[in-house]
Amino acid sequence: MNKTARIILIGIMLLLAGIGVGYFAQKQFGTSDSQPSVPADQQQPLEQVNPNPPEDSQVEPETKPETHAVTEPNYDPAIWKIEHNGVTSYLFGSIHMGDSSMYPLPEHIRNAFSESDILVVEIDMTNLNQMEIAQTVQKMAIDPDKPLKEHLSDTTAEKYDEYCTRTRSPCQMFSSFEPWFAAMTLEALAMQQSGYKEQLGIDMHFLNEAKNNKTIVELESFDSQLAMLDSMPAHLQDLMLLSTVTREEGATEKLVNAWKTGDVEAFLAESEMSAKDQGISDQDYQAFMDLFLYERNKGMADGIAELLEQGKSVFAVVGAAHYGGDKSVNYYLEQKGYKVTRL
Repeated sequence: MNKTARIILIGIMLLLAGIGVGYFAQKQFGTSDSQPSVPADQQQPLEQVNPNPPEDSQVEPETKPETHAVTEPNYDPAIWKIEHNGVTSYLFGSIHMGDSSMYPLPEHIRNAFSESDILVVEIDMTNLNQMEIAQTVQKMAIDPDKPLKEHLSDTTAEKYDEYCTRTRSPCQMFSSFEPWFAAMTLEALAMQQSGYKEQLGIDMHFLNEAKNNKTIVELESFDSQLAMLDSMPAHLQDLMLLSTVTREEGATEKLVNAWKTGDVEAFLAESEMSAKDQGISDQDYQAFMDLFLYERNKGMADGIAELLEQGKSVFAVVGAAHYGGDKSVNYYLEQKGYKVTRL
């Protein structure tokens, strides 16, 4: 595999892990003019991060995190219960990259998963052909006729250069990529460099727990998520990259702590306030939220409802932000007549 293909594949692995929350939501959870949480002399060049990613369709965890824990956790991430025709199902908010401090999960969450028949996720990351995806991304994320810098506003280009110099990131690798892919990869790498791994994300944890003993159902597909990102308007891609390269120190830790407290509504309210503080227009903020959350939430609710009507006991694991706000997965399920109760 040549170097460019390897970089694409690494980006895909991190892209699939996802960040799962709004990029405009990062005044408290990621955006300011301060430095990233990892000092520059500790930053790993992109080509050295997971230089030999798995080439088969299975993504195995690096560790079984629960085997290292000896005490019950003292945190309470968000989980909701749905009771329908005598069958209990659950909605669990995920964060897509994690560390060993997140395990074991609280006992009531482990029990809810154990009692369920079906694991529902955004994408089954253990059932993907990585090399085929790499070829697709190479076609969609690379613009050979227009270098990355020509996609960017003057402000974003300036901040991008400052970030690349400060963090010693190999940004030359992104010279032909579109802004959305550069943003997603750099954001995920920042989490990885802070000690968080996609293998320890909540989605991957449950996918591996479900393997061979539960049915796994996807609500979306890699192609649909990729098409969503690739169709993003140019000015939103620019803002997305700007947010990534101006993330504040400790942003990753704040994001994980927000997940641990499970206060999704407060997080989304902070997201909107932060966007206003950064000068993001209401129109741009709503367009971003519609694209990343609200339009997808309705489809997720439809998929979950279809399983509920089949009498299945569902344990649905999607990004925690999908469960908050007036257009959440919860809201659309309630509109269909289901009672959704926070535990």
